[in-house]
Amino acid sequence: MPPPPAAPRRRITGEGLLFAALLILHVAPIWAFRFIPTQDGPGHQALAFILRQYGRPDAGLLRHYYALNREALPNWFIFFLLTRVLRFLAVPVAEKVLLTVYALLLPLSVRYALKGIAQEGSDRAGFLAVLSFPFIYNYTLHMGFFNFCFSLPAFFFTVGYWLRHGERMTPLRTAALALLILWVYFCHPVTLVMTAAALLTLAGWHVLLERGAAPADIRRWLLPPLLALLPAVALMASFVGRRMGSKIDFLPLWEKLKHLAGLYSLASLSHWTPPLAAALALLFYVVACLCLRQRGRRPLEARDGLFLVVLVFLAAYFLAPSEISGGGFVNHRLNLFPFLALILWLGAFDHSERRRRWIQIVATGLAVLFLFVYTRAYVLLNQGLAEIAAAGERMEPDHTFLYLSYAHRGEQPNGRELAFRTEPFLHAGGYIAAEKRLVDLSLYEANEDYFPIYYRPELNPYRHLSVGPLGIEQSPPRAEILAYPQRTGGRVDYVLIWGLRQERLGEPDVRKVLDQLAVGFDVVWTGGEGGVTLYRAR
Repeated sequence: MPPPPAAPRRRITGEGLLFAALLILHVAPIWAFRFIPTQDGPGHQALAFILRQYGRPDAGLLRHYYALNREALPNWFIFFLLTRVLRFLAVPVAEKVLLTVYALLLPLSVRYALKGIAQEGSDRAGFLAVLSFPFIYNYTLHMGFFNFCFSLPAFFFTVGYWLRHGERMTPLRTAALALLILWVYFCHPVTLVMTAAALLTLAGWHVLLERGAAPADIRRWLLPPLLALLPAVALMASFVGRRMGSKIDFLPLWEKLKHLAGLYSLASLSHWTPPLAAALALLFYVVACLCLRQRGRRPLEARDGLFLVVLVFLAAYFLAPSEISGGGFVNHRLNLFPFLALILWLGAFDHSERRRRWIQIVATGLAVLFLFVYTRAYVLLNQGLAEIAAAGERMEPDHTFLYLSYAHRGEQPNGRELAFRTEPFLHAGGYIAAEKRLVDLSLYEANEDYFPIYYRPELNPYRHLSVGPLGIEQSPPRAEILAYPQRTGGRVDYVLIWGLRQERLGEPDVRKVLDQLAVGFDVVWTGGEGGVTLYRAR
């Protein structure tokens, strides 16, 4: 009896090597620098450390200032990873692992979804995953919106699963789809809405294509995604229902148009990023026009449902408010989705070898240029962040501290800002609270109701220490430091000031804070050529 034929060996292609090289390249900055400069990331580190310490017998001061939020929050995912899954690592290292996983998952999830568009076209579509690399280090990442960033690969894995199995949804597959959708929910509510829109649009498109479809066929397409969405939608309704009184704001239409035209949600940290983002947007527009021309006037097909998803995402972007239910930056998040969905639609076409080649060259070139620009910015920003973190070595554990920034974006010696669009120094005190058991009186997450912990109302410094709701986050900060213990019975043991330049000492709000410090505090350390000053209560 002849031996069975050997399985064909998989050949490593040039596209596969390029994809692997880009993965490595995009992970490298996470480990090359001590800090990935983000606006809210330091606060997330501090919050994770507090959650790890909260139940310890010697953490009474933390329990005195903070309470646990036990609601099923839609941005709970990264804190679960940082406090449970990666608990064996120090919080700063755990954040690096977290960001590494995200940087790997986003391109891999896009490739997974592309290979699910058509069984016969899976290999031809996979090369378009190269278009996802410039999206890794986007504006929302540098804002520190890590949960939202993780929601992007969750979105692609969910939609990709539907593309692979939508025609044959068994009860077990429907349950698997429900779990994927729950993953999206626990990452971010905006992406949950877009995931639901994508799934229902694709399922509804199949129903429309089958003109005169029997009720059984309609149920076959629509019932599985509706059932899979139910658990997440129920949690979402509970979360939003408690916040219906929050204000709603809208961006002007011209601003939305401008941001969409230039893919502005990829621009951050450096003034060089807007032209790079606009160049990537142009690449998308050119390839989309070529595909529309290639499609011609042929009858409607299943793949046209992916283009309908792009149109639905565009409508959502223009109709959605910029702030709702206490959450902001909605349009900045939605700005990404039409382009990400466009990647999937482009994957439904056959591309000539020449077109494949120049798409890969341009996308790779832009991804590398983005990384070069960010690396240069990281070098400059890490210097100031290291100076702030060094002040934490002079603080004793189980005390309170207030961090006040006078240069949220950092400043060069000539006074020019270091960072563009984001404020990596605004919450940088969180890096200290992530390594030492301290109560951070400027931890903004604890002032909100959509994070796992919150300040106890009677001690909340945003109410009783800050002048105005966000006075301690303004530039210059406005705070009544000496009155806080009298009002609340709380303490301000340390005050850390960052970025106060000599020429600003005469400003009224600056003077008010310095006068309070002169009365009740002593300078115990200065660093970074005067950029950092640490005060301790007498």
